[in-house]
Amino acid sequence: MSPEDAHSIAETLKVVSELTSSKPNEWLPLYAALGGAIAGAIASFFPTWLIERRREAAFAKQIESCLLAEISALVEIVDRRGYLSALKDVTDYLRQNPEGTYCKFAVDVPSHYSRVYQDNCKHIGVVRSDIAQEIIVFHQLVDAVVQDMKPNGVFSEGATLETFEEMEVIFGEAMDIARKLLQKHNQSRKAGA
Repeated sequence: MSPEDAHSIAETLKVVSELTSSKPNEWLPLYAALGGAIAGAIASFFPTWLIERRREAAFAKQIESCLLAEISALVEIVDRRGYLSALKDVTDYLRQNPEGTYCKFAVDVPSHYSRVYQDNCKHIGVVRSDIAQEIIVFHQLVDAVVQDMKPNGVFSEGATLETFEEMEVIFGEAMDIARKLLQKHNQSRKAGA
């Protein structure tokens, strides 16, 4: 073998040796640190996110249940005391009598009749939007009736047939909304049980 052949073989072995041997990657510790940080962030984010979502869902359900419980109590009070039927009786009386007849109708409703709603209306946004809208409409209609029926209200001084008919429609709509809300709530509770 000639010295040139030996040199050529030595060079080839050197190149093969360089190709097969690996040099340490100076970026590998950085990649490992970044990968670990990302994995740690993901591992801590998802459980926290899930816990927070569950907490929000439980709070929304709690607010909705409280508001609907109050509406249920208000409907029961209206039914037991016969407020809507008394209003209908007055309207019927005014229909049977000549125009110009006035009737007085006053009920002393305490300002705390809707305490749960008043205390939690700032949280109404967590309730499902269709339910929240109906809850708000119910309370606004009932509040209009309460303002008219209370002492020194429109009906305590005496009102005409048209005024009583309007109040009967508003009060009836409020009670219809309440009953539909409660029926929907009871059905969803049965479905979830």
